[in-house]
Amino acid sequence: MKRLSKVRLIIMAHPDDPELACGGSIARWAEKDEVYYIIVSSGEKGTWDRNVLPFKVAKKREEEALEAAQFLGVKKVIFLRHADGEIQSVKTIKIEIAALIRRLKPHTIVTHDPWRRQFHPDHRASGFAVIDAIMIARDWHFYPFLKEVGLAPHRSEELLLTPTDNPTFINDISTTFGKKLQAIRIHKSQLEQLPDWERRIKEMTETVGKSSGFKYGEGFYQMRI
Repeated sequence: MKRLSKVRLIIMAHPDDPELACGGSIARWAEKDEVYYIIVSSGEKGTWDRNVLPFKVAKKREEEALEAAQFLGVKKVIFLRHADGEIQSVKTIKIEIAALIRRLKPHTIVTHDPWRRQFHPDHRASGFAVIDAIMIARDWHFYPFLKEVGLAPHRSEELLLTPTDNPTFINDISTTFGKKLQAIRIHKSQLEQLPDWERRIKEMTETVGKSSGFKYGEGFYQMRI
């Protein structure tokens, strides 16, 4: 099957992270490109209800992720299903992501900015793992078994880190801001833990967009590969 102009790979720690971080950009990319998600953890600890079983939380969050991705036009969601809150201890994570980068051959990779001041350790761990995986994916002499299973090296063209404290690229999401909000609403299991989320996201995207003359914007730090 003939591919569209570019492949965009979004690699995030939890099921709702893509929409919260860059849902407007994803909607724009999906209009003409192939967009894929890799979700590192199913987010089974993402609840304030101490009586609900974690596997039920994971199931619900994966269902929400699939629905939100489909709404935005994402081609496929890949769940790695590592333990929520423990991504930094997963020894295979870099190789897993590198193998998928070689398989999907993305032009653009988007992940968490691990240097941003943020609360969740999974976001930092995922960001650093992706950066390490990009190096493994692009060079011939890392993990020779990858070549033996048909995964030749692939060098992506750009890495975008988001959210970031230091944006170097602002994407205009004025036409897709509404889709971003609708996609976030699909993650119903998480909205109680995100008080006043709609106002905060609106203010943030307005502030980011204003810096480049857009009504709404999402900011990224572009990192050389």
